[in-house]
Amino acid sequence: MKNSKDSNQSFARSLQNLIVFSLFVGLLLYGTLTDTLALDRRLYQCYDIAFWQGWLGFQKQGLLEQCGFLMNPAQDLMTISQHRLLYAMLQWGLPSSLVQFVAAQSLGQPYHTLPYHYPLIALLIFSLGRLQILPLSYTINFMLWMLLFAGWIYFVLQHWRSRQAAFAYSLYIVLGGWMTVGGRFDIVPAALTLFAVICAGKKCWNRSFALLALATLAKFYPAILLVPFLLALQRETPGKWYVWRRWLPIGVFVGISVLVMGVSLLLSVAGTLAPLGHFIARPVQWESLSASIFWIASLLWKTPLAYVSSFSSDNVVSPLSTHVTLVMNVVLAVGLLSTWRLQLRGRIDLAMACLLTLLILLVTAKVFSTQYLIWVIPLAAYVGQGNRWWLFPWTLIAFLTNWVLIGLLISWVSPHVTFLSFITSMLLVTIRNFLLLGFTLFTLVSRSLLFHPPSHDKAQNERNEQENNNQQYDMIEDWEVKAENV
Repeated sequence: MKNSKDSNQSFARSLQNLIVFSLFVGLLLYGTLTDTLALDRRLYQCYDIAFWQGWLGFQKQGLLEQCGFLMNPAQDLMTISQHRLLYAMLQWGLPSSLVQFVAAQSLGQPYHTLPYHYPLIALLIFSLGRLQILPLSYTINFMLWMLLFAGWIYFVLQHWRSRQAAFAYSLYIVLGGWMTVGGRFDIVPAALTLFAVICAGKKCWNRSFALLALATLAKFYPAILLVPFLLALQRETPGKWYVWRRWLPIGVFVGISVLVMGVSLLLSVAGTLAPLGHFIARPVQWESLSASIFWIASLLWKTPLAYVSSFSSDNVVSPLSTHVTLVMNVVLAVGLLSTWRLQLRGRIDLAMACLLTLLILLVTAKVFSTQYLIWVIPLAAYVGQGNRWWLFPWTLIAFLTNWVLIGLLISWVSPHVTFLSFITSMLLVTIRNFLLLGFTLFTLVSRSLLFHPPSHDKAQNERNEQENNNQQYDMIEDWEVKAENV
């Protein structure tokens, strides 16, 4: 009778998982296909062809019109061009051999055109569209690969965390990434970051830092998580500070990063530096918290506010830009130091520290594109699991983010409702931004002032340590018995 009851419960649980996962994949697939323009996926296709085949590949595949921006890039698209770089190198008096080496890196040749916005590893992700899951176009196959990564995260959370975490993830990602998970590649660094956190919880430090390095080289934002990972490594590794195992994982991270960046520089120095110049030169993007502050100021105090289209996005320009940027930088520094201090004191574990670090980065950044929410959704599900105090705010944040994108698509399809859609989208994104800010501040303050029991990872580590101690004691007793018998 008991076995029959357990079998029924197992069957019901498996059926529930199948239904949730089917809805999860189906909704993401439908949402991505709704984006009929597929602008980002077409961009990735151009980068892929340019790198592997050179610019002649555009002509062979009839994509000159689609990929012409690479041959004649706009000034704001490539802030560090090869011509400007060579001119600067001559002005600095660098060795002529180095100048000639950079000059020989012809952008039109295969293996020399790197993405203007992303590091080298991103090209490997773009190339997944070539590996056809179905005999269809590049954009469809790339979408399917990204959905496979999204599904992979679901099963990893279910196996290594809990069913509640997997269900929460499916809810957040469908609401917040309905049209972006399959259309962008942000799910890949998000997955690598989550896997790095899980490996760190299992004390597989070398593997953890290797995954973090790959995530950073796919999209630069995970680099800021090196500090929480380093703090966790030092806290949980026994021995003196100079013990080799305390620093080997960091060596793995640095080694992988140096190797990939070295290869990138050999292929194209200008292409390697272009993403950094692009990030520094970008103005405030309209979905960021800074833009929300500019918009509120323009409504309350009639502060001038201009909207410009540059750097492949919609941005805002305000006389308050300098002051607000300064305040955001201060908030960023204070928030990060507070988070890492809580981690040092044992109030939060690595997963929570990584989540708060990324949330502070998103809230204070001058760019907060819709797909950036994907960066934190797996970690939010991993930390919050089925906690209702997490489910409600994160569901609302994800929902508001999705409606922002839907409003933009409406404005593209029907230009006569642009004004209404913009006002609605600006209101929704402002509410979303302040909800995210409030959640981050509340979590920081509550963890600072209130007592919290040990986290899941910390409690598990304590149990593992106790088991190891017990095994050592048993071994010692066995040796003593054998010694007495001898």
